[in-house]
Amino acid sequence: MRRLIPLLLCFVLSGCWDYKDLDKLSIVTGMAFDRAEAGRIKVTWEIVDRSSSPKKEGLRSRVFEQTGRDIDEAAQKLSKGLDFELYYGALAVVIFGQDTPRAELRQWLLDNREVRETVYVICAEEAGELLLNKEEDILAAYKLRDVLDASKDEKPLELYKAGDEDDG
Repeated sequence: MRRLIPLLLCFVLSGCWDYKDLDKLSIVTGMAFDRAEAGRIKVTWEIVDRSSSPKKEGLRSRVFEQTGRDIDEAAQKLSKGLDFELYYGALAVVIFGQDTPRAELRQWLLDNREVRETVYVICAEEAGELLLNKEEDILAAYKLRDVLDASKDEKPLELYKAGDEDDG
């Protein structure tokens, strides 16, 4: 009986309790935040388009925008229109527009356990515009990441290094 209990515990405690099937996720590669009217925030997501075959046509993306009081409200609105749950594990860049509440947005990103702390942070005048895909066969967020990786003069800012002194 004493040997049976550890054996049963091995079966019960093994496995992936939080496993997520990639076929049932909307993979986010880039996010942008802009200020909207009445103190609201406009969130732009670049999501991998899984309707086309990556082997034949390469990776493609779709860009979605939603407005809400905060990221959670905007994400909830977006999720209603998507078939799958948003997954932030492949997030390459986060773009903050001018006049966005960076401290609370950064805190949301740091609190989300799927977002890597080494995601690149960019500040731009119109953040959402940077995610609009001009070249159909290249994901805009990954292209931005590659440009930042290749920059030799200055290392880009990573999310976990972004301090409160740059809030505005």
